[in-house]
Amino acid sequence: QELARAVGVGSLAIGGAAGSQGGSGTEAAHVHFVMRCETAAQADQCRALLSAELAKVYEAYSREVRGSLVLRGFPASWSEKGLKFVFAPFGGLASVALEEEIPAESADPTPVRLAYVKLRNESAMEKAVSNLHQTKVGDGDLVEDCVVSCQHWHLRGWSDGGLHVAFFVDQLAMTRRPLEAEPGPEDREIFVQNLPLQYMNRQQLQEYFEGFGEVEDLHLVTSLYSDEPTGEGYVRFRSHRDAQRCIEALTPSSPEEADPMDLTGAWSESERALQRKENCYRFNLIAELVGADGSGLQRLKTDAKLQSIWVMAESLQQKDKTAPPLRGRQMHIVARAPDEAHAKAFKELLERTLEDIHAKIADRIEKRRRKAEAAAAAEKAESANGGVAAGAPGQPAGAPVNGQAAAAWNAPPAAGWAAQ
Repeated sequence: QELARAVGVGSLAIGGAAGSQGGSGTEAAHVHFVMRCETAAQADQCRALLSAELAKVYEAYSREVRGSLVLRGFPASWSEKGLKFVFAPFGGLASVALEEEIPAESADPTPVRLAYVKLRNESAMEKAVSNLHQTKVGDGDLVEDCVVSCQHWHLRGWSDGGLHVAFFVDQLAMTRRPLEAEPGPEDREIFVQNLPLQYMNRQQLQEYFEGFGEVEDLHLVTSLYSDEPTGEGYVRFRSHRDAQRCIEALTPSSPEEADPMDLTGAWSESERALQRKENCYRFNLIAELVGADGSGLQRLKTDAKLQSIWVMAESLQQKDKTAPPLRGRQMHIVARAPDEAHAKAFKELLERTLEDIHAKIADRIEKRRRKAEAAAAAEKAESANGGVAAGAPGQPAGAPVNGQAAAAWNAPPAAGWAAQ
């Protein structure tokens, strides 16, 4: 109404939002503004004013909400002083914004208070969530005791508490990754961690990696909560040799002297997964994860109590029209979880699943190694005997001796080997 009066239009309404009026058909599916005005100039003036006001809203959102922690459940007696008391053990507050909301699907229309909190030390956010969520806080004197809810603000969240979570495969712990598989010419991408984002921007990072060779793609992984770079990323080189040089430069000569905050790099598991059976493992990780007719994904969805799950990458065809947007060209697993606790459990389940897949790959590699050694030994023995296996006197080579079967090397290969 204030905007309408400022411009002098007859009316101004919002459409497409829950509980709003105005708009129909395609328009009703999107938030939009409907105005009644006398001239086109008046409509242009109203649109300019709306743009300016929305810019202010977005600025406030970026400054106070995006990337924050959301605290709920504290009483009306709490002021900003009470919030400072609660968050003091985690390095203190950088900013706080107090608001009111009506809980979703609540029969009680009474607004409740919430606070958007940003910490001075962003690395302490996980610790704050872990220690404060569903915990009784306060000193019973200056700060009234209560049980609070503390969670991340989610860029893709719902009023029922559900949220989208996404994990690139290289962000998962890989304790049993088969290191005995030698990288081949097809390995050209590396996953890097601890990128010095406080000192270098994207262009400078690109120039740094180009010191090892031509870079085809640089992807910076961003936070689910703020959409800011996390310090992790993928670097894809034009040649395997250049990627190898980069790996060697980022591998400490002495692991004992390595600093946990040093820039590190490892061969991209995403690249190997997307190569299917053409990778150095000669094993299709995606098929193993997804399972026959999607049974593997369904099992993950059920065990983690998820609402939806997707395996995504630029090169993977996505038939589900409700799937969220890609977070990068590399392989990542996205899920809609009921809350942060289920999201954490889902990540742990993914890591155990990947551990089992890697154990299976290592077993396949070991079987191939033993088979190759047996074949080499048989070839060596054949060469030592002049290319002919010795049989009993007066009998052809390889014939049964005293009713005994011929040598094992003469048997056909084990069934199923061709599929390994």
